[in-house]
Amino acid sequence: MLNHKLSSTTLKILNILNDCEVHTGSDMAEALGISRTAVWKIIQRLKKYGVPLQSRHQGYQLNAPLILLDQKKIETSMKELKINVELFENISSTRDYLKNKSPLRSHSLCLAEHQSSGKGRLGRTWASPFGQNIYCSLSFTFQKDMGELSGLSLATGILIAEALESLNLKPLLKWPNDIYLNHQKAGGILVDLIAEAHGTCTAIISVGLNINMKDRELAGVDQPWTSLEHALNEKLDRNLVLVKIIQSIIKGLESFQDKGFDPFLSLWKRYDYLLDKTISINTGREVVSGICRGITPQGYLRLEHPSKNLETYSCGDATLLKK
Repeated sequence: MLNHKLSSTTLKILNILNDCEVHTGSDMAEALGISRTAVWKIIQRLKKYGVPLQSRHQGYQLNAPLILLDQKKIETSMKELKINVELFENISSTRDYLKNKSPLRSHSLCLAEHQSSGKGRLGRTWASPFGQNIYCSLSFTFQKDMGELSGLSLATGILIAEALESLNLKPLLKWPNDIYLNHQKAGGILVDLIAEAHGTCTAIISVGLNINMKDRELAGVDQPWTSLEHALNEKLDRNLVLVKIIQSIIKGLESFQDKGFDPFLSLWKRYDYLLDKTISINTGREVVSGICRGITPQGYLRLEHPSKNLETYSCGDATLLKK
């Protein structure tokens, strides 16, 4: 599916259907001043995204209401940050969109209601059902070169965790970039670095966070997952959650610009899901196990081997081992 900006007509149709009553194509067409064919095309597109729409003899019905992203609401709430916001109905990947955008400005934010080719770490598929979660990528230009940005992914995780705490959640972070709630994965972070001229570097920070997703099967997902709705037992305004997260990230990265990872080092311990637990790490070349002993000042993981030797790992896929 092609990248498709979120149109006002699509929003209006979903807002009509959000009462979960049956609405005919004719009634919606008349209310919006468009043709029945235009309504039908939008309905078919939404079905391709996996929106739980039922076709009744007399019309269409949404199984459960969707709290949609609102670009104007988001821009107004973050006006002081001067962010360039783009909102897509469908996109292959918010990350790929910013990576291929030229010229790429700092503080560019790409959002999507649905991703057709979202990716997690190590090329894994990131499930992206329409209108339920947060899928976004943010660009931030540092007056630093790439070698000065170690720990950036961990710092971003801390900033997201702080934002989630303001919503009465108790997040933890699994090195290097997973967000956990109640011992289950709720989100993930990917950071891509692009070297620029004159010693600067632009980071593309991509975040996938499960918000209003509950009790559904996700194709290709092979680990336990949760969402903010599961944790709080209520649906949330995704606009509010997104704004809190982006505000926290940008303000925190301004600190990272000046002071690096040092101010975040002590904070990591507060959120460290793996600390003092038995884990394994798949480095791509080998799988090693031991006890996690926190991180180094560079954000590398410390692993205590059965021999009591400590080794550090700059990258890898960490797994908590059951006792």
